[in-house]
Amino acid sequence: MDAPDSAVALSFARARSPQQREDRLRRLTEVTRALLANTRASELTLGEIAAGAGLAKSGVLRHAGSREALLLLVMYHEHLGWLDDLNLQLTDERRSTAKALAHTLAQRPVLCDLISAAPVLMNRLTPEAAETVRTQARDVEDRLHETLRPRLALDRQHLVLLTAATHAFVGAVWGWAAIDSAEQPEPGTELENTLAALLRTFIAGLQQ
Repeated sequence: MDAPDSAVALSFARARSPQQREDRLRRLTEVTRALLANTRASELTLGEIAAGAGLAKSGVLRHAGSREALLLLVMYHEHLGWLDDLNLQLTDERRSTAKALAHTLAQRPVLCDLISAAPVLMNRLTPEAAETVRTQARDVEDRLHETLRPRLALDRQHLVLLTAATHAFVGAVWGWAAIDSAEQPEPGTELENTLAALLRTFIAGLQQ
């Protein structure tokens, strides 16, 4: 359950300039990312985020808009980190594209958890926040296109399908792995192998 705003949190200096607000939001994303290492996105509360950042819950909402918007912002940054990892993995020509995708995703449990939680989070956004998330998603798609283009000759429509399929596979496989885990599931071989098999089949279908 969320803890009430504390006197310490309420006394936290308010960010007034654009730079201060940007710094505060960056700090909130860092705190939230750290908390997600041990707590699932579906269970992480606004009060826990506020306590970790030294803010009142109202301060978190002022800077992030909502708990859901903040979690999806963390997901965007996790996607960017994942794309850096993927780019490195794809330099090894012995590793298939499906295997590179699966391996890099399996090594990012926070991203997998956020992908699994994203449909519920998206349904709770304001229209303005939802548009921001869609813009972030398009940015990820563009970057993924650039990353995969040397390996896969996919047009924009096929790339969108691959992105959607990847997220659907991650959400399903991660969701099943989480059922038997008290905390975040470990990024194990079974998860990676299952994702690789699903992605290999899907990519083969796109290339036919």
